[in-house]
Amino acid sequence: MNHIALLLLPNLISLLLLPWVANRTLAGYISATACSFGFIFALLLACQIYQNQTSIFFFHQWFLCDRLASFFVLINSFIGMTTSFYAISYLSNENDQHLHPFVYRFYHTGYQLFLLGMLIVLLSNNIAMMWIAIELATIASVTLVGLYHTNEALEAAWKYLILCGVGIGLALLGTVILYFAAYTQGLGKAGLLWTQLLRSAPHLPAKLLAISFVFLFVGYGTKVGFVPLHNWLPDAHAEGPAPISALLSGLLLNVALFAILRFKWVLAATSVHTLASHLLITFGFIGLLFAALSLFRQRQLKRLFAYSSIEHMSLISIAFGLGTPLALFVALFHMLMHSLSKTAAFFACGNVIQQLGTQRISNLRGLFTKMPISALLLLASTLVILGLPPSGLFISELLLILATLKANSILAIPLLLGLGLAFLAILLKVQPLFWSKQTNLPATTPPLKNSLHAYWASALHLSLVILSGILIPLWLLQPIVHTISGGLS
Repeated sequence: MNHIALLLLPNLISLLLLPWVANRTLAGYISATACSFGFIFALLLACQIYQNQTSIFFFHQWFLCDRLASFFVLINSFIGMTTSFYAISYLSNENDQHLHPFVYRFYHTGYQLFLLGMLIVLLSNNIAMMWIAIELATIASVTLVGLYHTNEALEAAWKYLILCGVGIGLALLGTVILYFAAYTQGLGKAGLLWTQLLRSAPHLPAKLLAISFVFLFVGYGTKVGFVPLHNWLPDAHAEGPAPISALLSGLLLNVALFAILRFKWVLAATSVHTLASHLLITFGFIGLLFAALSLFRQRQLKRLFAYSSIEHMSLISIAFGLGTPLALFVALFHMLMHSLSKTAAFFACGNVIQQLGTQRISNLRGLFTKMPISALLLLASTLVILGLPPSGLFISELLLILATLKANSILAIPLLLGLGLAFLAILLKVQPLFWSKQTNLPATTPPLKNSLHAYWASALHLSLVILSGILIPLWLLQPIVHTISGGLS
């Protein structure tokens, strides 16, 4: 069986099985088992691609997995697996006042559909199928964001649906224009295949390519969280369940940026190749400075980390926009580190919020006295996100500064300003959680059920981030940079 078909199989089987499983614990373990097999198959697929130095196609070349896609697939499958185990603990600590019993069954089905949609985006060689998969992931994640059915959760889900729906509509228009440009050159149905577009790009009308990329950038950029298209992101992260907040921040933003990179690669061999780089750099700096200033205004814990996600995706965008080999390495490395550290942070946030019943920062004080393990994981996640050594984010941010100085020293000024403001804002917000006197905390806090699942996922992610700061995974990233440095520069 083709490795790509094998990779899609666990999600498809679980989608058929989970709607009929009424037992909450059993459904959680079925979902986690499917995700575990998905990670194993992703690992096998990546090993085959790295060893053979080749791309794998499937189903009339509609599916493609190359080195870049395999890197994203590995991140998605690994975090999808750890989050599914964390969700076992998270959902067991939710009572029926928060979630109707039927919702538990729906959650795991929606979770697998969400993962499947993102996986198809990463494996799509057909740009129309990529758009459909993004829409599928959007619909699944909208329902999961509104899972609690509170006024705030439903408002966040509705805002997410409307804003991302408009964005996806613009992306569809960009896809149609790109296909029209290919069709005028006699490509026919092959004009929907990304590999064919890549080969034929120098012969396609440059103006049509530029127009299509602008629509694609704005459309998919809405899901990346580029400012001013970001308004859905803080609400969705804050009001959704912690496992979904982790997936939105750690995976979905990457997947949307991956779609933009595919089209940027098409432009690379044309006369409008600088357009994509300029857009990524411009919106990257706007997002970095906006997020850094917005962090000072946040009053809720998960919204604080949501704006931090905008900051880090802006840094990744800047790195991809610079396009030098060093900058590309930084972008991939920072993306990996951010995904691991931010999901760990949302896991820790979920534990704290479940035990205390609030995420308002002013009400969270003296956490070490009430929940030492959750407090330690939250503190470690925060320090890692701040980019303190020896975390991998410290290395990636330092290398980004060097790459920016090498490409254009003037750009280093707003970069350092944004990094400094974001560091100061997060530090000022979170330090009272651990070192201030206790205020407004309940006398006792309920112990977490299935606490092992609540803790090990965060600990594993943080360990990998710290280990990567000491032993940079050059073996994983350098082959990808070597492959794409010519196409994305």
